Amino acid sequence: MLWYEYLILVALGFGIGGLGTLIGIGGGMYLVPALILLYGFEPKLATGTSLFFIFLNVLSGSISYLRLRRVDVKLGLILTIPTIPGAIIGAYLVGYIEHFTFRLLFAALLVWASLYLLLKPKAQSGSVKTGGYGRKIVDSSGKVYTYSVNIPLGLVTSFVAGFASSMFGIGGGVLHVPIMIHILGMPVHVATSTSHFILVFTTLFGSITHSTLNNVSFEYAIFLGLGGVLGAQVGARVSSRVGDVKIKRLLGLTLLLVAIRLVLRF
Repeated sequence: MLWYEYLILVALGFGIGGLGTLIGIGGGMYLVPALILLYGFEPKLATGTSLFFIFLNVLSGSISYLRLRRVDVKLGLILTIPTIPGAIIGAYLVGYIEHFTFRLLFAALLVWASLYLLLKPKAQSGSVKTGGYGRKIVDSSGKVYTYSVNIPLGLVTSFVAGFASSMFGIGGGVLHVPIMIHILGMPVHVATSTSHFILVFTTLFGSITHSTLNNVSFEYAIFLGLGGVLGAQVGARVSSRVGDVKIKRLLGLTLLLVAIRLVLRF
């Protein structure tokens, strides 16, 4: 590639990384179709390359969120456990399963989540009670988040999110964030931050598996990742200035775009 093509990759990674960090989904749902449509990648190669980019992006974003003290580290580590086998299984099956039926089902789920977020974007209070594992987070600004989580339900949904992450290269956050908000009852900012933290482990193991299957173009992934690392820092800082309702609406629109991407054959 020529030097300006590398700059384009960095700029693309910056934009995708910033938006992905802002809404807690990693950004792969934008990168996969971009690699296929703009650079002619095969689906498997686009998926693996995207997942490696997401790993670099969420690692950077998670560092920022940890500094803001919005990550529920203990809960995140618990929910990470089932995402790892899910990510490994998804990476292996991507080359063997006919995707159309699964894409339709997954797209239907995303449309449901999107409509739920768009039609019910009312902000939560700082205190949410759902029964289960009680949690309390105090962020760097002094804001207190009190909530409780159904751990068995969280473990099941985390496995599905990890599987989807490696299967489609879109990052498990597109499932994790709305589930954390509306099913597990977590505050929006804690959900987006903790989702990013979980994705570090999910995408790491998914990327390693894809790499062993030669599904990663490191030339593209590294320069995209460089931009993504910088964009993640900006996205995390911007999130502090964006209200819960705006984040939920942005996430809802994003999920709708993911659903369309999954149904269409690029």
